[in-house]
Amino acid sequence: MAAGRALEAEDYLRENKIMELVNNLTSLLLYHRPERPREFLITQLEKLKLARLADVEHPCLFDETNVDAIFRILDPSGQGYITGTQYIEALKTLGVDVVNLPHPPEKITQEVFRHDMRIHLKKSSSTFKT
Repeated sequence: MAAGRALEAEDYLRENKIMELVNNLTSLLLYHRPERPREFLITQLEKLKLARLADVEHPCLFDETNVDAIFRILDPSGQGYITGTQYIEALKTLGVDVVNLPHPPEKITQEVFRHDMRIHLKKSSSTFKT
């Protein structure tokens, strides 16, 4: 009986992305270290709700400047592209689930990288059922 309840609880948490929500909020809290953490968390939840309703940016640790910095790290010689393998590793590093993603092309430009990261980070930071 207890095992059934535990599985039911795990399913509930997974279906509602509760652990992702808690992890995202904790990361934001530790990164920003606001003086008033409860108010900060309330604001982040309100932003998340607005993002879901209005399809705007989600609260996320990474912005476009961070994504560009990652690309520059992966392309130190300034070729203007990275490999598909580097692309997948960057996604993993940013916490994006790559299991069901299609195999990337051999060369990824910064523009494509930025576009794809925006989509993947939005999805991974949404922390609500879609």
